[in-house]
Amino acid sequence: SPTPTPAVTTNAATNVASFSATLNGSLNPRGTTTTVSFQYGLTTSYGSTTATQTKSGNTVQAVSANISGLNASTTYHFRIVAHNNGGTSFGSDRTFTTLSATGPPVVSTSAATLIASFSAALNGSLDPHGLTTIVSFQYGTTTSYGSTTSMQTQTGNTYRNVTANISGLMASATYHFRIVATNSADTRMGSDRTFTTLSTTGAPVVITNPATLIASFSATLNGLVDPHGLTTSVHFQYGTTTSYGLTTAPQSRSDSSGTTMGSDKTFTTLTATGAPVVTTSSATNVTSSSATLNGSLDPHGLTTTVSFQYGTTTSYGHTTAMQSQTGNTYRNIAANISSLTTHTTYHFRIVATNSAGTRMGSDRTFTTP
Repeated sequence: SPTPTPAVTTNAATNVASFSATLNGSLNPRGTTTTVSFQYGLTTSYGSTTATQTKSGNTVQAVSANISGLNASTTYHFRIVAHNNGGTSFGSDRTFTTLSATGPPVVSTSAATLIASFSAALNGSLDPHGLTTIVSFQYGTTTSYGSTTSMQTQTGNTYRNVTANISGLMASATYHFRIVATNSADTRMGSDRTFTTLSTTGAPVVITNPATLIASFSATLNGLVDPHGLTTSVHFQYGTTTSYGLTTAPQSRSDSSGTTMGSDKTFTTLTATGAPVVTTSSATNVTSSSATLNGSLDPHGLTTTVSFQYGTTTSYGHTTAMQSQTGNTYRNIAANISSLTTHTTYHFRIVATNSAGTRMGSDRTFTTP
């Protein structure tokens, strides 16, 4: 039977700022490997296309792409486009209008997290809208609030998450909160949201987080625990089925008022050997003329050479000395560089090569003082 064409829907743009936005859509590859991207531009002729993403499967999947370099106060058209062996499918045209170059802050109150008996984390999103902006959260047991978190200063023209940790709360109490931001153009307040603190003591509260440092024969399991006022023993169960069968060592041991299990998550180990796995990390020890470049590497079972490329553009132009690594575990890689220019932004990335291929980490930057 003929290969079915992918099913696509163009969804509303989000995070629409002065010069950037996030394009959204949904895709069902319908069982065949499918490439998907977004076309966008000032007219329905579009003219620009986001990077191609590859998807597979038989279910509807969310697809998004961040775009930048837009003009302020301008209406843009966009649509999702997907292609497989069955043909090409186009989503309907949608539009969004970028914000003015500067203006009042744009805020949204997000759900509270890490809610414990006497503390919580308040969350929101903010676009300073091109002007220096101070942002905080108001909170209290009514919509009169009465308490305010410390002011944070933000600049720029993009959306970012804002978080404030609060403590000294009452147990088993409902609190209201909202984000508030002010710049020279005006003050804006997010909608009111609520959360309810836990009882003073009780069963532990746990969250299973994604596994990290997944290698061929090892991985790191991660989670969060609130002991909920009582000495608590915590460990991970793991195995090839949801019967688990294996358990990590307890990290504390005592009686508690109950047992709580986090949700099940999965990870897949790497092949025994393969191309290196790399991540570019933040630069450290940055001075006016020198810095330390950092990254992580799993040689993936093969002798691997690793270095950093760096320079004032993403063409880089400079490379640190090669280091040789072997094994099947993640390790931190660092290289010191010197003879830099003061008040200059540098780009860098980690690069590793073995007999299975070359892999490059994402580009990161630092600026010398």
